[in-house]
Amino acid sequence: MKTFNFNDVWQFIRSQNSHLRMTDLAVGSILGMLMGTTLAVLVAFRLSRETWSPDLILLGGLCGAGLVAFFIYGALAFDRGRGFSARRTDRRSDIA
Repeated sequence: MKTFNFNDVWQFIRSQNSHLRMTDLAVGSILGMLMGTTLAVLVAFRLSRETWSPDLILLGGLCGAGLVAFFIYGALAFDRGRGFSARRTDRRSDIA
C-alpha cells in the first residue's frame, strides 16, 4: 500500500490544469471565494433562525467546495505567476 504524499497529489492537480491560462485560474479562484463567502453568510443567517436541516448541510458543503476551489485555483495561479516571473528574470539576465 502506497503512503499518501501531498506532493504527488499537487503534481497531479497541476498536470490536470496545465491547459488553463493564468486568467482562467484567477477567475476560478475569485469565483470560488465569492461562492464560499456568500454561502457561508447564507448558512450563518439561516442558522440564526433555525437549526441544521438537510438543505443547510448541502449549503455548508457547497460553501466548503467553493473555499477549496479558491485555495486550489489561487495556489495554481500563484505558482504559475511565480514561475512566469522567474522565467522573465532569467531572460533579462541572459540579455545583459
